[in-house]
Amino acid sequence: MKKVFVISVIIFLFLFLLQTVSWAELKIGVVDLYRVLNESEEGKKAIYELQSMLEKRQRELDEKQKKIQSLKEDYDKKKAVLSEEARKSKEEEIERLSRELQRTAADYQMELQKKQNEITQSMLKEIRQIINEYAHKEGYSLIVEKAEQLILYTAAQIDITDKIIAIFNQKTDKSKQK
Repeated sequence: MKKVFVISVIIFLFLFLLQTVSWAELKIGVVDLYRVLNESEEGKKAIYELQSMLEKRQRELDEKQKKIQSLKEDYDKKKAVLSEEARKSKEEEIERLSRELQRTAADYQMELQKKQNEITQSMLKEIRQIINEYAHKEGYSLIVEKAEQLILYTAAQIDITDKIIAIFNQKTDKSKQK
């Protein structure tokens, strides 16, 4: 549904531009936001930060998993000599720790997803502002996001992704220096 709406809007804008602007004045550009997010210095830094966070959380989960595994092995060795009450207590403890591990893993996943969304939205806001400024400065009539499902072909000369990455890198470098 969203794709149909986006395509309809693009077609409407294109037809509207054809009526109001002659072909000689029409300047169209294409930006691959995915590339800007992943290839810019700020994007690489964000990916590294998220990867570090993921690795730290994974180490914590691995430690908890080893503890549970150790308890299971210890329980299996001593199960025959334990009383019914002690066996039940150990089983409940292992089950409780397993549930805690699952909840912690789910919490970490949600935390990581939330952090990724925050970073992405913040970067996209800044990138869109850069694109708007660039479009006004360079006289573009239309700049379209390059999306695999929507745009099947673009000529290399209208792809301004590298220019946007360079401007974004400059802008984020200047803001760090302040």
